[in-house]
Amino acid sequence: MLLSLWTSLVLPCSIAARPSRLEPDAPLYEENIEARIWRTALRGAPAEGANGWPMYTYGAHNNTPALADDPNHLPGTYVNTSASGWTAGFFPDSLWQLYHRKELSKTRPGRHRGHGPDLHAWLAMAQSWTDPLITNRNLTNTHDIGFLAFPFESALEYNNETKWQAVLAQMAGNLASRFVAGAGVIRSWDNRNSSVSQNASHADSVLVIIDNMMNLPLLARAASRYSGNQTLLDIAISHADKSMAHHIRPDGSTYHVCDYSATTGEVYLCRTAQGLADNSTWARGQAWAIHGFAEMYQITGERRYLDATELVANWFLDHLPEDGVPFWDFSVPEPEAGVTPRDTSAATIAASGLLLLQDAIDERQANCERDYRESAVQLLRDTINLGLAGSISYSDIDEQNPEAGLGAATDVSTPANTNISRGFEAILMHATANNNPRAGDERSYDHGLVYGDYYLIKAGNRLLEWYKKRRHE
Repeated sequence: MLLSLWTSLVLPCSIAARPSRLEPDAPLYEENIEARIWRTALRGAPAEGANGWPMYTYGAHNNTPALADDPNHLPGTYVNTSASGWTAGFFPDSLWQLYHRKELSKTRPGRHRGHGPDLHAWLAMAQSWTDPLITNRNLTNTHDIGFLAFPFESALEYNNETKWQAVLAQMAGNLASRFVAGAGVIRSWDNRNSSVSQNASHADSVLVIIDNMMNLPLLARAASRYSGNQTLLDIAISHADKSMAHHIRPDGSTYHVCDYSATTGEVYLCRTAQGLADNSTWARGQAWAIHGFAEMYQITGERRYLDATELVANWFLDHLPEDGVPFWDFSVPEPEAGVTPRDTSAATIAASGLLLLQDAIDERQANCERDYRESAVQLLRDTINLGLAGSISYSDIDEQNPEAGLGAATDVSTPANTNISRGFEAILMHATANNNPRAGDERSYDHGLVYGDYYLIKAGNRLLEWYKKRRHE
């Protein structure tokens, strides 16, 4: 069944091809995915502006000084961030994405065999986790405003909650305020020189990370939907063009950080922050590039962004290990399965971007070097086979005490989908936040990451949307 499942999700590059049906027991859609998100959501959303937003799971490979001597913080459970932390929007938007999945599945009765929350319960839960993030409308000290806007955008898109439109317009304006005209880019990190990541080479340095490509769509959508300010789109295009010129190497691999002069716009240097070395290719950075440039093409229709997406996507796919799941950096010497940390979040981000890329190619009715949808599905399958936490169902959750049974001591060699990891709070194990040898207390690997789970869900929804569209053509 597993083979028929995954082959049913893909089609050749020919736009005339038609898919077969989606099997009901696909690991990408089974109850385990929803139940894990629901279990965490039941603990209740934090108060407005408070800490308590899932970020990564705690484990043996987290250098988290505040938790190191805390016997009450169990391995495999979430370490939380503040409302303004860059990852705070991913869990609420995971709830919105699963609400949307329920809507997509309404015409397919019986696909989910569990007796979990209904559509209205998912909506109420998503709203309860979204409303307290309203304080983020005033943020100007981060480039990750696009990520933080995700749940507001979904509330507007999926439930027509128009109250968020003004908030989104304000957040886009705040992001645009970080644009440095002399460099033509949006500043990612302020030059605090407080860590390896944020070390600036010059007084007028403007640090830009490849991750920042992911925040540009907020500017573009604000220009067309939320505020009508076309300058926002101009800023997004300027930043994307600069990133395309300097972050992407000629062979299609990428730098993580580029350091620009605010005065002249020249590039002082490009380096890493979370990867192995300055000349290495950090796996998640490559995935951000795939997704970010694919979205820029989707927004603008400019062929140069499609070409850039194909270039970085082909490099990513051509450098995957035999089992299909990237190690945390593509340049790790002599990586070994079960020993060298992976990054399942890089895989899910890339898969979501590959689906966007194939959608773009289909719309152009163009020939393609490979079927990127097929590549995305294979990547998701391999990631689930390597990193899915042990299966749970709604019936396993104590709604009065949802934290009962949480906790799982996993390591790099822990196999997927066994009883060992049923208490693991995230969906996917074996992600890596930052394994740069110079990262000190920031170094953290082999855990769950809230955004890795988010893009697993998002990629699954993209496939369902594609299936629904093809079925009606």
